[in-house]
Amino acid sequence: MQLLILVLFSVAFLLPPGAQIIGGWEARPHSRPYMAYVKIATWRGVKTCGGFLIRDDVVLTAAHCNDEQG
Repeated sequence: MQLLILVLFSVAFLLPPGAQIIGGWEARPHSRPYMAYVKIATWRGVKTCGGFLIRDDVVLTAAHCNDEQG
């Protein structure tokens, strides 16, 4: 149990500092308000990906969205 807490606590500090929702706006009624467009800035450039909101401040994307090889 202590190992799990240590791992979760460590991961919280490994998140990228720019991981925040920027430039969002209120969705129109009946317009899929759960969809998200994600732009990820890396040292190689900017990558775009889709996702959906699982909370007001959390977007879930596919694993390949942050894959360094893909």
